[in-house]
Amino acid sequence: MVFYNREEDIRRMQAVLSGDPNLVYFVYGPINSGKTALLMKVLEELPEEYRVFYINFRGVEGGYDKFTRAFFELGDKRLWESIKEKMPVVAAAIEYVEKVAKKVNTAIELPGEVIRMLQVGGEDPEKIDLFHYLERLMRSLVGRGHRVVLILDEMQVLRSEINATGQPLLSRVFNFLVRMTKETHLCHSLCSTSDCLFIEDIYSNARLEGRAEYILVDDLSKDDAYKLYEGFGFNDKELVWDWIGGKVGDMIRLYEKKKQGYREEEGLKKMLKDEIGRLRDLIEAIEEGERGEVDINELKDTLKLFKTQDIFNTKEIKRSVRKFLIQENIFFYNPVEGTVSPQGRLIHRAIMELIS
Repeated sequence: MVFYNREEDIRRMQAVLSGDPNLVYFVYGPINSGKTALLMKVLEELPEEYRVFYINFRGVEGGYDKFTRAFFELGDKRLWESIKEKMPVVAAAIEYVEKVAKKVNTAIELPGEVIRMLQVGGEDPEKIDLFHYLERLMRSLVGRGHRVVLILDEMQVLRSEINATGQPLLSRVFNFLVRMTKETHLCHSLCSTSDCLFIEDIYSNARLEGRAEYILVDDLSKDDAYKLYEGFGFNDKELVWDWIGGKVGDMIRLYEKKKQGYREEEGLKKMLKDEIGRLRDLIEAIEEGERGEVDINELKDTLKLFKTQDIFNTKEIKRSVRKFLIQENIFFYNPVEGTVSPQGRLIHRAIMELIS
């Protein structure tokens, strides 16, 4: 029921994946707007000739080793026993992936020894590293008539990492994605995140002008939200809309409250209490000197602005405060429109009730 009337979002995503790969796409939107769920729905409905690799970096700890293992998982070690030479290792690994790959994969299954070879560049004169291997794999899959899609979710966790050569890892990743799309047209590349500051940073630092596009997955409109409310069994639709609007994640939270026996208004009040507590803890941490990123008076003055309206141009809010509130998931930043707004109706209500 989460996908009720998401037809337009699905249509746009399908249109992107139906043509030849030409651009890197950033899939972005407020937290809990349903980005990952929408992506998985689209992927499940793709024709059988597609081979999708969906890699989620959420929870991945730092380091190039962890980065590599986010892509790959250990496969049957017996494959390695039959491989004695260096280049046949790569060929056999690709053949193995072609054999075991499903339409939608959450990792690329490989023998552990091959993973270790990719992490260090191996002993081969051609230095087969992760990215060289992936390009060979994509070429092989396309050569067999497959259409390949690579989706990287929550990539912002790799901000500070370096790759095996000591270079910024994200720069190498996005150079690879540009090569897979604009240069070779081998593989559709989508990056999904709710951290839009990350998108802004990587867009400028990786020189993606003319090489990237955006797909917004926003909270639902009122009409669509009402239809989804019916699926969740909400009775007082006006009340629910007033408190949480079209945010799918908050609908699920309220649904779980109802399952516990709370009435809709009781559940909403408990959810609001949680948001007020989160915001109060943040303010107290700044006041007590635990968080020194922003001035407490500037932060409070900024929050007061949202008592009268719910969206501002980024130029109207001091950069340090804006960045802090975006990083703390209080504000949603739209890099295409250049605007900031509360992450949802619930946090907006918390701001209005807490800030005098």
